[in-house]
Amino acid sequence: MIIGITGTNGSGKDTVADILIKKLGWSHFSLSDELRDICQERNIESTRDNLIKFAREIRNERGLDYLSQRVLNKVSDNFIVTSIRNPAEVEPFKKSAKFILIAVDAPIEVRYQRVISAGKGRSGHKVGEESMSLEEFKNKEQIEMQGTGADQQLQILIDMADTKIENNGTIEELENKVDELLLSLNLLE
Repeated sequence: MIIGITGTNGSGKDTVADILIKKLGWSHFSLSDELRDICQERNIESTRDNLIKFAREIRNERGLDYLSQRVLNKVSDNFIVTSIRNPAEVEPFKKSAKFILIAVDAPIEVRYQRVISAGKGRSGHKVGEESMSLEEFKNKEQIEMQGTGADQQLQILIDMADTKIENNGTIEELENKVDELLLSLNLLE
């Protein structure tokens, strides 16, 4: 089984993945980490803006599902995959195992505060968003939501998700929502 996680910037996708890892003991892979590895090989700084731009380039160059294929070549067991940002990235996972797509979201003001407060992405690299205005954050998100072709297409992914988690509360509340999901999937006793 593969559990995929998608969602909006600052929604708590990695926190949901961390909870799942703790509960299930499964491996975790990130399409963004795959992209960071390629950037490092090519001496490209892995800022958020560079990753978005380079993801489009790599999808055009190697195929829309290239990052997913890289992950599948590394693993043969149950796993969690995050940073799914293009609908074509879902298809290889669906073909290889039972696949559940989770969309994580929260109100935009909450997500904006999380991103501004953190100032850094999951990898520890500055994301360049700590001085961004809410309006700029909204404008960037609109681009990420409505892309086409090799762009990010988060709205399509959110719409196609098997389940949605609204992360607008505490970590404990989020963990309870993940527990409910795992119980419904018969993955938690």
